[in-house]
Amino acid sequence: MTTPDARWTLAVDHGTSSTVGAWADVDPRDGWVRVGPVNVDGFPSMPSAVLSRPDGVVLAGRPALEAGAVDPSAALLRTRPHLAASTGGPPELLTRWPRPTTAVDVATALIAKVVRAEAARRGTLPSAVVLLHPASWTAAAREALRAAGLAALGAIPYTSPDQLELLDSPRAAAHRLGGQGRLLVVDVGGAATELAVVDRAADGTSSVAAVRTVNVGAEVLDDALAQLVLDRASPALAARVRFGGDLEAHRAWYRLRAGVREGKEVLAAHGSVNVALPVLPPENPVPGVVGLTHADLGAMLAPGLEEIAQGITALVGTLTGPRPAMLVRGGLTEMPRVREWLAERTGFGLAHGGDPGAVSAFGPASGAAAWAAERLGLGRH
Repeated sequence: MTTPDARWTLAVDHGTSSTVGAWADVDPRDGWVRVGPVNVDGFPSMPSAVLSRPDGVVLAGRPALEAGAVDPSAALLRTRPHLAASTGGPPELLTRWPRPTTAVDVATALIAKVVRAEAARRGTLPSAVVLLHPASWTAAAREALRAAGLAALGAIPYTSPDQLELLDSPRAAAHRLGGQGRLLVVDVGGAATELAVVDRAADGTSSVAAVRTVNVGAEVLDDALAQLVLDRASPALAARVRFGGDLEAHRAWYRLRAGVREGKEVLAAHGSVNVALPVLPPENPVPGVVGLTHADLGAMLAPGLEEIAQGITALVGTLTGPRPAMLVRGGLTEMPRVREWLAERTGFGLAHGGDPGAVSAFGPASGAAAWAAERLGLGRH
């Protein structure tokens, strides 16, 4: 791998459930900056999972999630909230098996994997790496993320700390969308929903005018769906998974939770999905399935969506000036009519228009990569 290449930039969005990367480069045919997702292990996103094997090898992303099905106690999932809770003191230990691990270590492994994946594909290093974070994060939490980024770059030859930038997700999402004026960004994440009002100036700069966090996230829904599947399974299997406490029961819950997460993505695009029940002798010696439909989600989604709507009203009610347009994004918003319901409930118009990339999983990351390219003066914009 050679020294940093002045023709492309990279952004990494280390989320609670998934980590995505996006690149921005200069098209040699016309000089314009273009953006695209980073493929890791053949996919445009990867689970935010890290696992340290007994031999010291650290797995990140999909391989870690798959290895966790065998040894779930070694898999570290949903660790970004630990970064968010950073107080600036010594990193909090998440586990001592097979060696001490912190949220910074986990973020380092995920960031490094995205950087290496795209750099390996191109054969060069990016001129800048941008890490995304919620606008509500404290200075200590941002520094914990910066430490992870510096550690990831420090392990790669020819990189420099000067290549690292941090940017909050609402401004990155607004940059991807483009335009001027006030924008309300509703980002439904894995752990919580962040509401932020972004003021966009004519010169392309922006600032966060107000921010609020609502404790509604996709991970809570995944847990609830997994419990619903167990409710519809045989009582013996449900009791063993919920209360067994042994390694096989733990593995069964891990497999069920992973299956529900994948099934939810299918359910977002179709009217129903079959979730596989974990094989767990003697309670469930043969494969089986439980069906879920959009109707099953209604009662679970409604209270959370109402909380988000109330949060939107409370946040914008503190501001003066014109009513902003609303950009609604995040995994749960891919469910049918979620965006439309929030728009109807709050009276805000949806802003993404004909750009599906603005609400896609890599929308903020692509905006951040383009933002970095503009700061460096790469190409035409």
